[in-house]
Amino acid sequence: MVRFWSAQSSWFCSRKKFWTVTNLLAETLLFSGQRTAIIISRLEAQEQTANKQEQTASKQEQVASKQEQAASRQEQIANKQDEAASKLEQAASQLEQTANKLRADIGAVIDRQDRGQPAPDLQGNLIQVSLPQSEYGPMTPVSMTKISPREFLIANYRDVYLFDQDQRTAVPLEIDVELPVWSPTAVFYSAFYDRIFIANYVGGDIIVARLERTPSGAKLHLTERIADVGIKGAEGVAISRGGRFMGVADYDGNVVSMFERVDDKWILRWKRDLLASHGITIIGDEVFASGQGSIVKLSIETGQELAWTANIGSRPIQFATCINEDESTGDLIGSDPMSGVVFTMTKGFQLKDVFGANGPTHANLSAPFCAYRDKDAVYILSTYQDRLVAISETVTTSFEFGYPRWNYIADQSRFRYPSVMSRGSVQFDAPSYRMFDKTVRAAYGALAASDGTLLMMPARGDLFGDESTFYATGIASDPNWLAIVSNSSPKAVLYNRKTGALGGVTIGEWDCWAQASEILCPSRRYSIGELSAAAGMLDREEEAKMAGGWVGSAIPLLKYWAEWASTPRSAEARP
Repeated sequence: MVRFWSAQSSWFCSRKKFWTVTNLLAETLLFSGQRTAIIISRLEAQEQTANKQEQTASKQEQVASKQEQAASRQEQIANKQDEAASKLEQAASQLEQTANKLRADIGAVIDRQDRGQPAPDLQGNLIQVSLPQSEYGPMTPVSMTKISPREFLIANYRDVYLFDQDQRTAVPLEIDVELPVWSPTAVFYSAFYDRIFIANYVGGDIIVARLERTPSGAKLHLTERIADVGIKGAEGVAISRGGRFMGVADYDGNVVSMFERVDDKWILRWKRDLLASHGITIIGDEVFASGQGSIVKLSIETGQELAWTANIGSRPIQFATCINEDESTGDLIGSDPMSGVVFTMTKGFQLKDVFGANGPTHANLSAPFCAYRDKDAVYILSTYQDRLVAISETVTTSFEFGYPRWNYIADQSRFRYPSVMSRGSVQFDAPSYRMFDKTVRAAYGALAASDGTLLMMPARGDLFGDESTFYATGIASDPNWLAIVSNSSPKAVLYNRKTGALGGVTIGEWDCWAQASEILCPSRRYSIGELSAAAGMLDREEEAKMAGGWVGSAIPLLKYWAEWASTPRSAEARP
């Protein structure tokens, strides 16, 4: 029994242990399952988190990739913009170079409005011409005529020169008789007569001569002198092709005169009024004459006016000193030295072309007194530059009768002036200065005051006995002085801005131009201080005795100064 209970007790103990172990195992398994589930749950959560993180990372990577792509695109755009900017800069540089070349080579900027095309090159290839230097100064050509394919005769009021284009020589010709006055201003070769007709300005006659060549050179042989026929001061002469008519532009007489050849004599046919008559040409049965402010077309038979103009295109004529037949077209070519332009127009006065302007350097002209065109080239006499400009279809040649000029200015196109800067004789675009208790501006041959007064620049002999006159006038300034210069005089007028004193100085060069505080001359620049240090001052009492006075709104500058300096109202500025 004991053993039974003992065995039974052992069985129960064993069974208890079994159940205990089983329970423990079940609990363990349950716990393990729970832990496993937790672990799995956590793992799943972690996996989900990882997946989310991976997705986020993937999205971030995609965003980063897109940002990288965008950055790459921006970089590409920036590179393209840089390339475009570089190309634009290169294009701008090329355009600037092209523009500079156009300005330097053909001066296209100023004249394009009038021409609709670039202006011709006025600078050209410089050719030095050999000729005797005159004691009177530069050659200053004003008229010419062609006598052979490569030879011309050129007049300058003092002499007639034989200019050989190939030999590059200009030789003054002697005339074989002594004339009362020799002042050749216009020359015209008539093939019909094989004679040169010369307008002898101060002599009041027309000289007819034959060019004779000898082993020692050439000379003019007088064959006829047309005098005592009412010519006062001829500036132009022309002969009809058939030899019947001779037209004369009588400047001093303010008329156009027509003569007819009858029994080997020139008989006056008719006269017509034309202010400051200067240029003349005959084309068929029509006569074209030019002068101050106008060009007129007349009947060769009767002198009846057929047409008249006061304009070159849209701009007013200031002084058309010459008019000629354009041999390449049969129309007209001429020049206006006051505005510095050369023009071509139809015989009905419709403008065809206009170019040029007065100003420093060979990019401009300087009082071009005459222009011609044959089948080879346009020929321009740029008077105070002392040169003949020949413009063909392919090249411009500048025949220099003086010394080399303007070499110190590299880019001469910078000084190209528009001819439209003038309003009549007044330079519209020129600065104004206080002078003689007035405000003045540079004008042609004068200073224009704000009250309408014209102060006329010195004429021949007025300033220290100089024989030149002042035409294109300019004013330069510094704090103490005004320097007034002209292209047509080797002298300058000096005005002391503090004391009102007036003086003059010899520069020794023609074709000088005022530029701000300097004077630009063909050989170099001059400062106002340099000129004022050498100036001789004028005596107001002596100048007050000078002949001349008010003519309308004009009065000689020197005389006006002398009277102004003597008046009480200018005592504080009296010299």
